[in-house]
Amino acid sequence: MVRLEHEVLQSVLKPSRYTGGEWNAVRKDWSEVDCTFALALPDVYEVGMSNLGLAILYDILNRQERIAAERVYAPWTDMEQEMRSRRIPLFSLETHTELSAFDFFGFSLQYEMIYTNVLNMLDLAGIPLWSADRGEEDPFVVGGGPCVYNVEPVADFFDFFIVGEGEEVIVEVAEALIAWKREGRPGGRRGFLRRLLTMDGIYVPSFYAPKYAENGQYERLAALDDQAAPVIYKRVCRDMDEIPSVEKPVVPYMDIIHNRIMLELFRGCSRGCRFCQAGICYRPVRERTEKKLRKMARGLVDCSGYDEMSLTSLSSADYSCLSGLVEDLMQDFHEEKVSFSLPSLRIDSFSIDLAHKMQQVRKSGLTFAPEAGTQRLRDVINKGVTEEDLMNACGSAFRQGWKQVKLYFMMGLPTETDEDVIGIARLAKKVVDLYTEIKGRRGVKVTVSVSCFVPKPYTPFQWFGQLPIEEFERRQRLLKEHITDRAITFHYHDARVSVIEGVLARGDRRLSAVLYQAWKDGAKFDGWSDLYRHETWMQAFATCGIDMRQYNERTRNFAEPLPWEITSPGVNKDFLLREWERAMVGRLTEDCRRGACSACGICPNLGVHVIDHAGEESCGAEPPAHQPGLPVSRGPAEPGRPRVLYAYRAEITKGEELRYVSHLDYANLFLRAFDRAKLPMAYSEGFNPHMKVAFASALSLGVASEAEYMDFELTRPVCQPEVFDRLNEQLPPGVMLKKLREIHGKHKALMAETDEAKYTAVLSYEGDEEAAARAVQAYNEADTVIWHRVTPKKKREIEMKQYMKAPVICQRHADGLHLMMDIAITPSGSVKPVEILHALHEQFGLAVNPAEARITRTGLFGRGRSLIDLVS
Repeated sequence: MVRLEHEVLQSVLKPSRYTGGEWNAVRKDWSEVDCTFALALPDVYEVGMSNLGLAILYDILNRQERIAAERVYAPWTDMEQEMRSRRIPLFSLETHTELSAFDFFGFSLQYEMIYTNVLNMLDLAGIPLWSADRGEEDPFVVGGGPCVYNVEPVADFFDFFIVGEGEEVIVEVAEALIAWKREGRPGGRRGFLRRLLTMDGIYVPSFYAPKYAENGQYERLAALDDQAAPVIYKRVCRDMDEIPSVEKPVVPYMDIIHNRIMLELFRGCSRGCRFCQAGICYRPVRERTEKKLRKMARGLVDCSGYDEMSLTSLSSADYSCLSGLVEDLMQDFHEEKVSFSLPSLRIDSFSIDLAHKMQQVRKSGLTFAPEAGTQRLRDVINKGVTEEDLMNACGSAFRQGWKQVKLYFMMGLPTETDEDVIGIARLAKKVVDLYTEIKGRRGVKVTVSVSCFVPKPYTPFQWFGQLPIEEFERRQRLLKEHITDRAITFHYHDARVSVIEGVLARGDRRLSAVLYQAWKDGAKFDGWSDLYRHETWMQAFATCGIDMRQYNERTRNFAEPLPWEITSPGVNKDFLLREWERAMVGRLTEDCRRGACSACGICPNLGVHVIDHAGEESCGAEPPAHQPGLPVSRGPAEPGRPRVLYAYRAEITKGEELRYVSHLDYANLFLRAFDRAKLPMAYSEGFNPHMKVAFASALSLGVASEAEYMDFELTRPVCQPEVFDRLNEQLPPGVMLKKLREIHGKHKALMAETDEAKYTAVLSYEGDEEAAARAVQAYNEADTVIWHRVTPKKKREIEMKQYMKAPVICQRHADGLHLMMDIAITPSGSVKPVEILHALHEQFGLAVNPAEARITRTGLFGRGRSLIDLVS
């Protein structure tokens, strides 16, 4: 088990990335399980925790009694530096176990530019990077996710890949390992991998060898075992109502990219955009019934405490029962102030009306994806959207109050001309002018975001040569020159990153040497613009003698073998060729979901069918049973009458488990706990209501507390013991509700009542006790002590003795030096305990390291009494 020193966590940005212990996190006793699975997304915590696929697998695996799944993400650069300098191995969040001790180390490969992070994480874990170098005691390194439809550039680093949807197969893999272990591990590591050859949807690269022609062109993958299949078809879940999903989502302490419930309406998309890999690889469409979705939504809200829910899918607005579902969900959760959003909108008035209905509580901007600036090019990519559609949608939005629109486009699509690029600017200007026409004034904000097109495997454009960097940059400048209206903001992607992505997306195994070289030379977090180092990649290609243009700029012959054809989503090559030909003449292909079958081949090849509930009775469902609890009411019983609210003050703790959680995140965990407790919380009135909860003086990051205070209000009377018990049940480890009192009559705000705080700091100390006492005494006797406080925004001089309510007390204990501080909190400010420690060290010679201090607030007071005793 890895133990992180306080000094380490104090020195890094966002230390709660590494502490774990979140609500609904599952921690199992390893002595009682037969298989351990580390689930990783090779990016930072905020990104990894936002991934629905990993959350589903985590939940599914941990429902199995004999399997333990834990999480791990890529440490940010500051934490990596600390880990390498202190020789701390990569560890899991649940039990802080070294990754090298797990049976499986599974990576979700969402994007080619995180490949170097995979190597970096393996290295931090002490696991050999190349699969051929791993021994019998090393974990099996597993890959999955969208990138499995060409894993050849990373194939030599992985033991095997799970192709397609993992809900069922991941349990089968774990059970196969358990059986192999019980049989005495026959055949060793290689023996287990050979077993996987007979399992559908598993690709084991070491049983295949790439063959190349004399001119260096890829020819084929030669099977090295009789059981190695010529094509590995994806696994697919046939009925989304029957397949398990997330029931108890892990609720992070810190903010993450998608910090909300994600309710997956359906899987797949059949709109047929010719640039879109996901549209092919997640086919066919399989909808959940509205009854199932409402039941899932109820369970997710009740066990998480979230008040936001995103209705997710590749094209959420295409859900056949969407209008009824939204109405029912809003009715189900009306009293709980849960808001709903659609991550993707169709460009039509139906979507706008729906968005208006959903955003009555919290209104934000709208996002549309025309993808191309002219109708000709939109027809080439089979977008199926006209300029008239966009104008009608934007007009509807402007009439209903929106004044921010984001438009997504791609640059470098097949057949694109300068006229198409300039068309993006013209289309954005038409949106601006439309707002002015409707509103009679300016005031709209239009954001144009343009990405560089990357051809991907298993799309009709998989043979197309990607533009070189210089041409992308020329077209970006051209577009920028034609955007002249200040209401339009232009964002574009770094063409250099997109070109490297293009190389990796359609590469073969020879690129593994380039990846390894780039990583050795410092490449990591390549998808982060501030960390991407283009010269490192260029040097890696040069060192390995590989011409990257052969992978991305070359237009491939339709007959040539392609390295990614070993792992297949089930689509027929003939279909992709037909779609390429239709693209070249701008012919549209209709959506096969409700129109004619487009003969892509996926349904018959995989034995699966479209599940579409349009017109069925399932588009109306009885509401799910509400979790037993108190009646929930968020506002007045009768509009216009003043509310009668019932106020409480709570004394709470912030224990060691939450020491590295910021004050804002600490406050947010209570908002979710209140929601889970189903208490009738009061909300502020107005357009954007907030729960009426207030806290006393904020704690600094890294400081624990024995006595924090919180005021909150309810809309109806509830007996104090009931409030106490229901709230305490929903608090995570590290938080305890110690006391609770009802507040009668008018009272001051907590912050206004707080005028004193007491702290204890514990520091390691090997010096003379008398020397420490002398330093503290000198500080206490000083008339003034000046401290220079430096913040990102300003530098300020503080006379800290004016804030000392009593002399600092110094005591020697077995665990180190204890310093007790009594500090005044005034309207003009205060001083931090760590600042006092720095002054003692730097100005009075106390031989301690202030960064190592474990500081705990022991009390908050007003007029000499604890804040809980100020209420009656």
